[in-house]
Amino acid sequence: MIRCPSAWSRAFLAATLVLTPLAAQRGATHPDFLSAVRCGDCHSAVESANALWNATGDDVSPYTLWRGTMMANAFRDPYWRAQVSKEVAANPEKRAEIEGLCITCHSPIAHHRARHAGGHADSIEALLKDELAQEGVSCTVCHQARPDGFGTPATFGGKLDVRPDGVIWGPFEEPAIGPMLAQTGYTPRHGPHLRDAGLCASCHTLHTSHVPGGAPFPEQSPFLEWQNSRYAVAGGEHARTCQQCHMPEQGTMKIARNPGGFDFNIEDRSGVRGHAFVGGNAFMLDLMRKNHKELGMKAPGELLKRVARATRQQLATRTATIAVQDAEVKDGRLEFAVKVTNETGHKLPTGYPARRAWLRVLVRRGNQVLFQSGAFGDDGRLAGAAKEHGLPHFDVIESPEQVQVYELVAHDVAAAPTTQLTRMATRGKDNRLLPHGWLDDGPNVGDTAPTGLGDDADFEAGADLVHYRVKLEGASGAPLTIVAWFLYQPVPPVWVDALRDVDTEECKRFVRMYDAADKTPETLALTVKILE
Repeated sequence: MIRCPSAWSRAFLAATLVLTPLAAQRGATHPDFLSAVRCGDCHSAVESANALWNATGDDVSPYTLWRGTMMANAFRDPYWRAQVSKEVAANPEKRAEIEGLCITCHSPIAHHRARHAGGHADSIEALLKDELAQEGVSCTVCHQARPDGFGTPATFGGKLDVRPDGVIWGPFEEPAIGPMLAQTGYTPRHGPHLRDAGLCASCHTLHTSHVPGGAPFPEQSPFLEWQNSRYAVAGGEHARTCQQCHMPEQGTMKIARNPGGFDFNIEDRSGVRGHAFVGGNAFMLDLMRKNHKELGMKAPGELLKRVARATRQQLATRTATIAVQDAEVKDGRLEFAVKVTNETGHKLPTGYPARRAWLRVLVRRGNQVLFQSGAFGDDGRLAGAAKEHGLPHFDVIESPEQVQVYELVAHDVAAAPTTQLTRMATRGKDNRLLPHGWLDDGPNVGDTAPTGLGDDADFEAGADLVHYRVKLEGASGAPLTIVAWFLYQPVPPVWVDALRDVDTEECKRFVRMYDAADKTPETLALTVKILE
């Protein structure tokens, strides 16, 4: 009969595993990369151990949180798959180049494994049979990355210095070597660079050069934006890294437990950060959860729902503020300004160029609506806007057709707006809200300076002020109410429209899933002002 170890035996085994000389514990030889499932043998929470539960009894283990993220599902992401297939369909002779570029960050295990072997990653079609490659941004990618070149063009575009040398880097000093070495063959070492924004910068800084003779196009630049902000000033009052905002602190706890289900005899660590990688794409997490079986999702739906919930919490409470200012009635017209403030460490929105945010402003007298700009339909489209993609930047808004949309609109070589990544040549419009502390003589201005603002003097680092002028008609007497929302969409309808006529299974699948999804935009901020 096999018996569970007694409490005394468990304590003895845990202590022995940490203290036994390393030479006696070498059991497994390390592969280049290890499945996150294996990491979860020790870095997941179980009822019989205290490790990786927070103070309110929540499972905050790295493996559990990571499974429900966009990072873990970067390869399975149906929007990414559709976009890649669209680009390949338009440029079939460049399939290997396009897929190779995208796989670098969406399946980094496949990329670096091939690089170590002196070759190139397999095609997406081939990787569909490779479970390890489908783990997206997995544990042994980031935790094998060395800091060489962090925060410089040498590592941008996913070019991390990941080496197959059997070393796993972690953020805590003096790691207990025995358990990890015995279980995986990897040797843990202290790597303070795991807390460095330059680690995230590798895949979240992407320049593309598809236009012959053209300058590289800054497709994604959150890190470059952050560098030119008050949050990047080391030792400053507002200093924050990517990890400090996107990996919420979980408290003090043991960071691993024995695969047998009991605690290692290791010290508690303080300032443990959750691997939820809370970003800005709750919409896609919901879509993947609702199409779980068809997409072959490995994470339970409840974990996708949990990370989507955390994403919406961050979007609604730590992303932006909004205020109505200087409201007054004169000469039969209501005049006021709406100030929207960016509370993030980069532009808002940022990242993938599809994302947009906008102001919805409503004026009513009693129950009578007198004016509305920025309303939306069930299909996610802006009401009354004849041409959504490329609306100009506004300083003054006087009619419902005028909507202040904060976005990056890329132009092709003919100066026409495009959603085709391989045709993006210039930034025709980029009025995304700047971070606080952005300077026009600071770093990375060429890639991050706003464009298409006209003569708007109220657009400044960290905020924008938009002026509204509304003619007052109808009954008087009831108080005027101004309601202003700051709304956000990670996948606007116009970007999906570009997929509708593409004859690939990936595009057809995503369009079908998108059309069935709830397209209500996220509310980043809301304010109400009543004029008596």
